Amino acid sequence: MKDDSFSSIAEAVAHGREIFKNIQKFVVYLVSCNLSEIFIVTILGVVMPGATLLPLQILFLNMVTDIFPALALGLGSGDQTVMLHPPRDPKKNIITNKKWLVIVLYSTAMTSAVILAGFYSREILHADDRVTNSIAFITLTFVQLFHVFNMSSRGSAIFKNEITSNKFVWIALFICITLTIIVFAIPAIRKVLDLSLLPIKVWFTAIAISALPLVVIQLRKAFQKHHLRKT
Repeated sequence: MKDDSFSSIAEAVAHGREIFKNIQKFVVYLVSCNLSEIFIVTILGVVMPGATLLPLQILFLNMVTDIFPALALGLGSGDQTVMLHPPRDPKKNIITNKKWLVIVLYSTAMTSAVILAGFYSREILHADDRVTNSIAFITLTFVQLFHVFNMSSRGSAIFKNEITSNKFVWIALFICITLTIIVFAIPAIRKVLDLSLLPIKVWFTAIAISALPLVVIQLRKAFQKHHLRKT
């Protein structure tokens, strides 16, 4: 029921802030993922030209691992502490200069993981270009899926926050992982995307490497949170 009571106004303001934060997370997630793809294709094209990601592989990532988690972020209930922060300047853009720096940081971390996976394939496994490409594809897929957890608000708990409590995020991750497995399991689709079957051990290694940016970024957030408490 609509009224002009203070509690109703406060609730409406909180809801509006949650919507804005969700939109901001949606944009930050998509832009950082796409920027990392640009970095990866460029760097692999220079250091490992035969193993660089192919257009159809990028298209698959954009339609699956980018879209589903991003939509899940938009459907979340939002950070419960939004009313503890001062009002934002309405003249500021959705993505501020500070957010652009964060996006570059996220993209660089994800890019580093994929390049590391590429060198692991070349130097440790002594794999050919096609296998290296497949390892880079898997690593990028999972690094982007893990990246959704970096969208939690600054100062929130690592394991319990508005992202981990968002059921749509878990549904999106399940859909993306299932589709990725299907791509490798069905020979016709695997051939279209020019991917190779990989041993389970290699899958686990690629997934472990893809989790590194999440660990680094969460440790950085924890350090910042600890620093803020001390000051």
